[in-house]
Amino acid sequence: MTTADVTGLLAQYTARAWEPTPAERAFAEDLARAQTSAAWLRSGLREAPPGRLADVLVPAAVVLERESPLPADLVLAVRRLLDAVAPPP
Repeated sequence: MTTADVTGLLAQYTARAWEPTPAERAFAEDLARAQTSAAWLRSGLREAPPGRLADVLVPAAVVLERESPLPADLVLAVRRLLDAVAPPP
């Protein structure tokens, strides 16, 4: 379940069981600035650094590309994860 994977990584981040790399933080910051869509996520993933963040976002992008309308729970989970991981302004 993709939403569970995304929320699971957020829970690990919140519990400090997973720490994103500086490259993952910068990547999350870039993605967090844009409107959530399948095309936006797929495009952003072309520049993704390797790591756990990309590992959960790639399957999420596939789901978002295939489902219309966008599954609100998955969109919200992705936004929350990116907002949490992105460095504060």
